[in-house]
Amino acid sequence: MSFDIIIQCRFGSKRLRGKILYEFDNGSFLNFLCNNLKKNLKIKNIILATPYDNFSKIFQQIAKKNNVKYFFSKNMEENNLLKRYYFCARKFKSQNIIRITSDCPFINPNIIKKMISHYKKNKLKFLTNNKPRYVPHGFDCEIIEKSLLKHAYLKAKSKFDKEHVTPWIYRNYFKKKNNIKILKKNLSNFRLTLDYEKDYVNFKQNTVALKNIATNKNFEKYLNRKLFK
Repeated sequence: MSFDIIIQCRFGSKRLRGKILYEFDNGSFLNFLCNNLKKNLKIKNIILATPYDNFSKIFQQIAKKNNVKYFFSKNMEENNLLKRYYFCARKFKSQNIIRITSDCPFINPNIIKKMISHYKKNKLKFLTNNKPRYVPHGFDCEIIEKSLLKHAYLKAKSKFDKEHVTPWIYRNYFKKKNNIKILKKNLSNFRLTLDYEKDYVNFKQNTVALKNIATNKNFEKYLNRKLFK
């Protein structure tokens, strides 16, 4: 059973334009994410999936620099993320797709490892870690089997479903078995996503702690309520 990580990326964030390319740890947030996943996971492919726009070449260069794959399509609307995921998975012949967003650069690979193990053991086609949520905001992850992703792509009709990849699956397929409660303690009050300028300032001031959160098996001890709300 093989797994590919598809990381959705774009430059034109409405809240903080170009945020994933901001400087962090002698590189960018996106560089940090790619390197952390590559170093700590045995995955067939890590793929940056982006819209085709004026920034496509920048992401293509980042993918090459980090030795990961890259996907875009000239004939695809920017906001149809479900279509982007489906055609990306089809191009790389992905069997099981791990969905991660690029504005969550500190997701700990040990969380993903536990999800992969649970997914395989229980022979699932879909798995999430946030229904209900116990992991911090920024540790969100979903695993989708290729046939279910195709089914969602063919069946989803609304603009909202096409913009967000998995809402159709949650409404039409999700059951209790499709959620994994990885942590005993509820850490959902911690927020580790890059959305606003204040997030960037906060993350830059706490680089060491964030690197430990992203890489350490015992990441919980580095979470500080005063720093990471």
